[in-house]
Amino acid sequence: MEVAAKGDAASLAEVRVIAVVLAVVVVITAIAVMYVLSRRRRSPSRYYTLEECLPPREAEGAFVPEHFVIVDLETTGLDADTHEIIELAALKVQRDPARHTTFAALVTPVHPVPSAITALTGITQAMLDHQGKPVSEVMTTFVDFVGEARLVFFNAPFDYAFLSKATKGIGRTMHNPVSCALDMARRAWPGLRSYQLVALAQSHGLDTRGHHRALTDCALTLPIYCAAAAQLGGVD
Repeated sequence: MEVAAKGDAASLAEVRVIAVVLAVVVVITAIAVMYVLSRRRRSPSRYYTLEECLPPREAEGAFVPEHFVIVDLETTGLDADTHEIIELAALKVQRDPARHTTFAALVTPVHPVPSAITALTGITQAMLDHQGKPVSEVMTTFVDFVGEARLVFFNAPFDYAFLSKATKGIGRTMHNPVSCALDMARRAWPGLRSYQLVALAQSHGLDTRGHHRALTDCALTLPIYCAAAAQLGGVD
């Protein structure tokens, strides 16, 4: 009898221990879930899919073209006559998001990349030396990639000046229609404190990590362009 009583007591103690452990696990899980949810509520930043970026045709109408290409580039400076392209990227957008395609290439400059540009973009001379391609090769592939589609830049006057010079350098010309997302944003939302790409992207809930790299900036420009087009009732 005494042995059986001890056995029952031991079993009861084990049950209590298991119950306590399970309770602790439940509490920890609940705390973790609440923490994650609270962080999501506090931080609106996230990556948007391309499908989310495009306005629904049925709901808002076709404010953007059926097909267009977002283009961005990184350069060694601000003057297209004296500075060079070091990265070129493009995002070819179609209404079927499964069919979007990208183009991205580092370009080997004639002159060393300035340290200030490396600090801004993260693009080093070593990267360009090992991964870069001649501008003539990159531009030939790029011109074939975009075809005759509308080209959308965040800052069209700046980017197009570099592209126009580089295109002429390979004996070709571009006559694509052009849209400037920056100009559209200024008209769509007058009076904003800042119209920098990062500021506009953050105001639309976009995660801006990795900006100042060409393909990331293309992805950030896309929802700004679509939202501005919807606000303006179309593109130029």
